[in-house]
Amino acid sequence: MTQTARQKERDKKPQDKTSESGAPDPDLAQRRAADPGASVWVGASAGSGKTKVLTDRVLRLLLPREDGKPGTLPQRILCLTFTKAGASEMAMRLNRRLSAWAVMKDEDLAA
Repeated sequence: MTQTARQKERDKKPQDKTSESGAPDPDLAQRRAADPGASVWVGASAGSGKTKVLTDRVLRLLLPREDGKPGTLPQRILCLTFTKAGASEMAMRLNRRLSAWAVMKDEDLAA
């Protein structure tokens, strides 16, 4: 997929997909916000998934890019939260996911 095609796919509005109730799909909005190719500001109420979006975004930054280039070095990522509790929760989620990936079989990682 070319950069332009990726940008067009990324730029689709969350309203392009809706839930059965006709409301915008929150999972789609979260996936768009987690895209490391997009510049985003995440602001929402408690329990809405901000920490998940930020965690997913950091993980996607670490992974190899679609063009085959390596992911971002961890020391080059700056991720800000407003509370120590939020930062701690995000660090725990990142460590948990990376630890699971480190011991996972290659076949399972590729799936």
